[in-house]
Amino acid sequence: MSQNVTNAIEEYDWQETISCPPGYPVDVYEGGLESDKGSTSLYLGTHTGASGWGHTGGSMSSGIKPLPNRLDVVWLSYAEDTFYHIDTKLDVDKIHSLFEEGYLDSFTKKKTTYTTIVVGFAPGGVVVIWLFGSGKQVEVSRHEGKKIVISEQEIAKLDSHEKLLFNAEYRKSIMLNEKIVPLELREANKNKPIPFGLWDTYRKKYNWKPSYSIPNGGEAINSYFIFVNGEQEELTDETFENIDFGLRAIPRTMNLGWRDFTGQRYGGSVIFNEQETTKAYQSLYKNTAVKSAELIFKVNESNTSVVVLLKAEEREIVLRETKIEIFKSSKK
Repeated sequence: MSQNVTNAIEEYDWQETISCPPGYPVDVYEGGLESDKGSTSLYLGTHTGASGWGHTGGSMSSGIKPLPNRLDVVWLSYAEDTFYHIDTKLDVDKIHSLFEEGYLDSFTKKKTTYTTIVVGFAPGGVVVIWLFGSGKQVEVSRHEGKKIVISEQEIAKLDSHEKLLFNAEYRKSIMLNEKIVPLELREANKNKPIPFGLWDTYRKKYNWKPSYSIPNGGEAINSYFIFVNGEQEELTDETFENIDFGLRAIPRTMNLGWRDFTGQRYGGSVIFNEQETTKAYQSLYKNTAVKSAELIFKVNESNTSVVVLLKAEEREIVLRETKIEIFKSSKK
């Protein structure tokens, strides 16, 4: 089916949003997602990226409308003090297929689909498109914009608010605003070059699956992964028995729920150390004989701690730098 035909007959209930990495705020100057029937603006105010690369921000136009077949945007990268422009076709057939395929909702146990199209802007002009829905986020495509200079004639026609983006002191104040770039993050990045290309390395995927070891006949009941590439995946008790190996990016965070043999419920959150986890995956898969691996979450006898290890065949790498918090539920 051609893009034009797909876009003409299929409409879904979705909203738009933008994303950026923490410490690298952006503002859309003009443009947005386009279809044959109109456009959806991405002019949504300054985005801080505080929640992480790929996470959703604000939106202005939720509703039933055609899926986009083009992205045409000019945006400002504050950290680079640079404007970028992208004008590119989108694979509307792929977007349509993903919306149509949907996924299993963990609460209703029924098929649902995506609700948000996320457009992410990273340093270097990198643009990534994701589809987001409750419990699921998938990457659609990666693009790259080009640096652009807005003419003085165009700037002169703008109102006072729009002109702020072209005020050097205002742009500097954004990077110094601790509500936009927290002091801790600003200090961590101080005197360091912008890591151009980093967000492309996040897109590297490995063939692996999560595995859960709960003692004394206990069982895992849910887990929720957020990966470094911005994708998200939720697993529930209905799917644990059939978790498949698959191409997944390196995990950034994971929430886990389980019950012990008495039915007592527990929950835990895992924050991975990015450098340690990346090194472990690279080290393991450097051996070309390794075709798949398991990321194992091993709960101790007293349900008070979790050991995380990456395993392939006879080799195990314990991830010791993970930050883990565990709580005991008041309900069984």
